[in-house]
Amino acid sequence: MTEVAEMKAPCITKVLEDAKEDLENAELPGFAGKVFNPIRDEILVPATAKAGEMIPLAANAIPLPYVDEVSAFAMSVPFAAMKAGYSLIPHKEVDDEANEDAVRGFEEAFKRNQRPKPLASSMMGVVGFACNSIIDILTIPFNGKFGDWLEATKKFLGFMMYSGVGSELLDAFADFNVLENMLIIGRVQNERNDLGGESRRARTAMSSLPANIDESMFKDIIADASRYVKYASAAYGVSMIDSADLLQVYGKKVVVIPIIPAASEKARKKKVARYVNVQPDDIVSSSKPGGSMDILGHFVTVDKKKNRVGGGDNGAVVLAIRGTYTLSGLKVDASAYSQEFCEGYAHTGIALRTEALWNHVKDIIVTKLLENPGFDLVITGHSLGAGASALLALKLKYEDALMKENELLKDVKVRSFAFAPPPVYFQTHPNEKLTAAMKDTYPFIHEEDCVPFCSADAIRKMADTMSIVDKMPKGFGLFSPLMASGLRPVSDEIKEAIYDDRELPPAPGTHKLAIPAPFVMWMRHASDDRVGRPMYNTMFCRTKAKGNAVGTNDLNIQMSSDMISDHMNPMYERAIMSVREQMLKKQDGFVFPPHPEEEFN
Repeated sequence: MTEVAEMKAPCITKVLEDAKEDLENAELPGFAGKVFNPIRDEILVPATAKAGEMIPLAANAIPLPYVDEVSAFAMSVPFAAMKAGYSLIPHKEVDDEANEDAVRGFEEAFKRNQRPKPLASSMMGVVGFACNSIIDILTIPFNGKFGDWLEATKKFLGFMMYSGVGSELLDAFADFNVLENMLIIGRVQNERNDLGGESRRARTAMSSLPANIDESMFKDIIADASRYVKYASAAYGVSMIDSADLLQVYGKKVVVIPIIPAASEKARKKKVARYVNVQPDDIVSSSKPGGSMDILGHFVTVDKKKNRVGGGDNGAVVLAIRGTYTLSGLKVDASAYSQEFCEGYAHTGIALRTEALWNHVKDIIVTKLLENPGFDLVITGHSLGAGASALLALKLKYEDALMKENELLKDVKVRSFAFAPPPVYFQTHPNEKLTAAMKDTYPFIHEEDCVPFCSADAIRKMADTMSIVDKMPKGFGLFSPLMASGLRPVSDEIKEAIYDDRELPPAPGTHKLAIPAPFVMWMRHASDDRVGRPMYNTMFCRTKAKGNAVGTNDLNIQMSSDMISDHMNPMYERAIMSVREQMLKKQDGFVFPPHPEEEFN
């Protein structure tokens, strides 16, 4: 009898076979096709075929459960996103006349009173993520990334088993009622979040301006933030710039060009320079598209425009760090357990990449700071890039790293503008130098963005809440789904369980991380102007508890339908530009909680 050989990693094999078939059938029109189609035939299809041979064999050799299923799912997400982006491409000639029509269309769309286009903006971000992820995946067999992925997967699964977090998450999410439980939690959270003084923002808000911050200083912070938030978008590349442009209806108009003509390195550099308002030659270093397991995406610029914060007469050397835009970035995000960092503990994945990034860019940064005496060093980024930005600023100041590189740099001011930073640092004990090192970090939160609350501790709390809600009585039959859908009231007992900001027993590697800054500026939509543009205001919020008053790292993750869309950096651009426009009209731009005398537990 002939034995039939068992297929190695069948789930991964199926994903890669489908990807190869989709690539073979993909056709881009016009000039784009002339560039893409030969690359597809000579590089992408053979590389995918080779990956289809190697990756299932390697995955099958890993002695851990669910490697095939989990890896296949992780690979299928960017492939699906790429297909979605491809389906939107119009199949007609992309020639000079079409380019001119597109530019005229964009110019018309960006008139000052034009309404924003959030759907088109989101799709541009999806296309960019997909393209970078495809580059990341298809280079795996040739650049050694696969071994790094295997090592990272083993460490992550080991942490899950060792700490006990894996069993907690399994209890919460491997449940028949998981969707109903999440909807019930989200419904209760959203109801409370609309109650003024009981909102998540108000519960963590300061009742007065932070120390050393007055109205003039806040105006300067917002002015500089409106400049550096563009750097954070530009770090992702041309797709995110286009996405931001489609939402950007405040301030200076920027004319964009279609994505395909910006494919070359020279064109990308020119477009980035135009978006952040510098000369192309001022961009002195940048990473390539796609991902790296070790070096976060970034670019370094010498920006000669004056900074408002600090009142100096000189510009800044700017390091802009890309957030999660590739599978390599997702791998960094997943390494959420903590390790020692600056006499405390930090998010392992981000801390390791922060150290590696500094070793990679410090020579060019030191050189440019010496060539431009009096310039500040500004580090900025969004999401993963924001977490790295905050940690790097902390490290450079606490360790006097610039002075150690060159005594002439001892007085360089280091500042961080962090947009949507995850909680990345835990301070173990009072330390005046550490506190001072966090002083010039300016983090921002937009609406119900979930990332600034996503630590291992917060995920454990969410899993615990879901397990408690699952066990609580909800009535018979269809009562539970009716409660989840809002057709039946949620009991006070369940509401109290969801409201409870309880502390869980410690688990290894799950420190209660916070954003390493004295405060965070939390922006929410307050009203619309006469042409329908959203107008935002800001509250200054604690990043960790002070006395009985909670901080943002005490809050549960908000189960909101907008928690992902609120995270996109173009949304941050829109909110910050809105606040700045109000301040230019002599309005405050910030508010305090409605009941400042209350302390929320």
